Amino acid sequence: FWADLGADAMTGFYGGTARYESAESRVVKNSNKVCSFGKQVVEKIQVEFPVAEGGIFRYYLDRSPMCDYMISFVDKLNALDSADMMNSVLENFSVLQVVTDRDTNELLFCCAYIFSVATNAHGAQHHLYKLVD
Repeated sequence: FWADLGADAMTGFYGGTARYESAESRVVKNSNKVCSFGKQVVEKIQVEFPVAEGGIFRYYLDRSPMCDYMISFVDKLNALDSADMMNSVLENFSVLQVVTDRDTNELLFCCAYIFSVATNAHGAQHHLYKLVD
């Protein structure tokens, strides 16, 4: 799995790119749910078809545009005066991404995104946690 989210005020493009690989050919449903204060605000669902490449199957969500809600949210967040104010807003904001097999509803991938504004010279940071039984 690989993802890149961004907002480019110069071009007016707000969106993301994600790529998946699988050993099996499946049609996948990619659901992104935006949550604020623990409640779902908006959901974007995309269906992706596999591309066979060298014995594996790849899925490309290239430059998938953000919905109007997300564009407005990013613009309002960028208008805030400080990183502390932005982080205060982001404490109550998350995105849940769920990828399932479209035909069987089998869960293939699930990830929760919790955001914060990077304020140090190291730039954006991330932490990954694996959930186990």
